[in-house]
Amino acid sequence: MCRITAGTAVNNYYTEKCLVKQLCYIDRVLSYLGIVFMRFIIAFFLSFLLLGQQFSYADFPIQGRFSINDCQAYTSIRSKSQPVSLKPSQVYQAVGLNKEGGDFVSIKVDGANKWVNKNCGQLTLTGTNSDNSKPTPNNNNTGTKPTPSENYLLAISWQPAFCETHANKVECLDETETSYDATNFTLHGLWPDKLSYCGVSASDIKKDETGNWKDLPPISTDAETASELSKVMPGVKSYLDRHEWYKHGTCDGRNADGYFDIAIDLVKEINASNVRSLFAQNIGKTLSLAEVQKAYEKTFGPGTAKSMNLKCSNGLATELRVKIKRPLAGQKLGELLIPSGGTSCDKVKVDPVGVGT
Repeated sequence: MCRITAGTAVNNYYTEKCLVKQLCYIDRVLSYLGIVFMRFIIAFFLSFLLLGQQFSYADFPIQGRFSINDCQAYTSIRSKSQPVSLKPSQVYQAVGLNKEGGDFVSIKVDGANKWVNKNCGQLTLTGTNSDNSKPTPNNNNTGTKPTPSENYLLAISWQPAFCETHANKVECLDETETSYDATNFTLHGLWPDKLSYCGVSASDIKKDETGNWKDLPPISTDAETASELSKVMPGVKSYLDRHEWYKHGTCDGRNADGYFDIAIDLVKEINASNVRSLFAQNIGKTLSLAEVQKAYEKTFGPGTAKSMNLKCSNGLATELRVKIKRPLAGQKLGELLIPSGGTSCDKVKVDPVGVGT
């Protein structure tokens, strides 16, 4: 440090020289602090941007499979960046959730991690970091019945839209304007939460996951159930009933006859509702989510639309997904409805029979 004294010309000279040095020192300090402050501001701003993006690095790692219905996956949950279309019925490796019990699944798509909404398919866990989020063990082949799920998802399809992308399937080749499925909803599946392939052999799981449904063992139902199922589930012609039974029905705790009887009755209720009437009266036209919700609540009561999600692909209505409590024989759909928390399309076109119509 400079020692400043006064009283002589020499001292005044050194005093001025010392003051200049101190001012230079202070200037350097302030410049340094300014750089540090700017770096802090830049770092804070970048952190804010990056945290908001939620790139596809799972916050809650899992091991499992995710079977896709019809959806897109993204690099970022919030901004929905770099979307990729996922192949219906394709099974992807699931590596994580956005949080424990989260609504988004991180899957591997061509080697990259992508986020997809859990409601876009069926998640089957084979391992996880938390015992609380593990599904009930199901592939034990011990012959014991699994503990039934408390909640289910009822998936019902608008068949003409399905056939737009599956035109070569037998049920689509047979579809005409007078077919039952031209103006009615059809059964896709009745899915117990967090369970799949209960007591099913590894070889049958492989057949199912690779789409070799014809090679799965035939399911046992009585003649009446088989007849009604072939009507409300046109996919029986492509062995969809076997796929649904081995993947989901085996975890229901009832036999195939009881399981499908309940599913058939639930679909019949939807087809007797104002929702089905709304769709049938607007074939070839566009409906809003609000219109569908209004028709749904007109049948099932105020507030029940929270249990239903309207799904679409390329602007076409493809499915209704209805969240319910575990259904028992004879129970009405209105008694079972619970909030789903899923996502819906805002507007959909009701597709008529015929590809590209």
